[in-house]
Amino acid sequence: MSQPDANSPTESQSSVTRSQATATKFLETLRTGTIGTLRSTSRFLEQAATRLESAQEPNPLLLKITTGATMLAARFAFALERVAPLWKKLLTLIRDRLPADLNGKFGDRTLSGILIGSIVVLFWFTSSLFSSKPAQPVQVATRPPVTIPAEPTQFPTDLSAPETALEVVSAPVIEEPVAEIPVEEPIIEAPVEEPIAEVPPVVEPSPEPIVELSPEPSPEPELTPEQKQIAAIQTQVMEISDRFIGGLVTSVEPQIDRDRLKVRVSEDWYRFSSDQQDRFANELWEKSQSIELPKLEITDAQGALIARPPIVGDSMIILQRKAV
Repeated sequence: MSQPDANSPTESQSSVTRSQATATKFLETLRTGTIGTLRSTSRFLEQAATRLESAQEPNPLLLKITTGATMLAARFAFALERVAPLWKKLLTLIRDRLPADLNGKFGDRTLSGILIGSIVVLFWFTSSLFSSKPAQPVQVATRPPVTIPAEPTQFPTDLSAPETALEVVSAPVIEEPVAEIPVEEPIIEAPVEEPIAEVPPVVEPSPEPIVELSPEPSPEPELTPEQKQIAAIQTQVMEISDRFIGGLVTSVEPQIDRDRLKVRVSEDWYRFSSDQQDRFANELWEKSQSIELPKLEITDAQGALIARPPIVGDSMIILQRKAV
């Protein structure tokens, strides 16, 4: 009689351990890849939401992409419904050829993961085996750094043309000699004196004093509480603007009934660095929140929206940093 092999249970147990380690490693790799994909998708959706909120009309390219993605998802769902019965039959066929102890340990999800991983590894090995040449690295052109002066640009305040003194040149006056004309002296006869009647002196009336009446100063109109609040908000915004550069903020429009604050800036915004733009926008947003006007809109000289508050987060979203 043939003796039973004593090493067969040990080999079977080691084979099961290796299979479990392979399945665990594959599931960990699949989990890491899935998390990375979900994070990339989340960032893409956040950027898409930002663009949709800033755009007044829907982007045609984004509309095409959304339509294509919807159709692709519908086709994928339809194909998944068609493939699901075939996949179940394939799993049943594989389970029939596996030992009973492995069938009890591996569920449908684990077995599907191992099968998909094997297919991916086989496809990758085949494609790398028949590839003709390695992929060449892509050369990315580098841009020279843009240097922005640390000191703000100083603009002249007096733009009037200088007044130049006009030199007046006087022409010399030539004096011509005047010919002397002889004048005959008239013969004056002595008048006959007549008695002069005495005339009483005329007394002139003294002028009446003129009293100048100074106009009374007209009282200044008293401001309403809302006008006082708007003036205080404008003063606070201008103080923030003066800390960066004079004349940066050109207009401040508080809309108290809508909880909104509109601030228009000059072209000096595009001369700032990214750090200066972020600090200025965040200081304005903190001020707008403290005065209960959380809806802050920063526009440029042409009225284009260049910064707005975030939906989620604590920093302003800069929509336009460079001039178009």
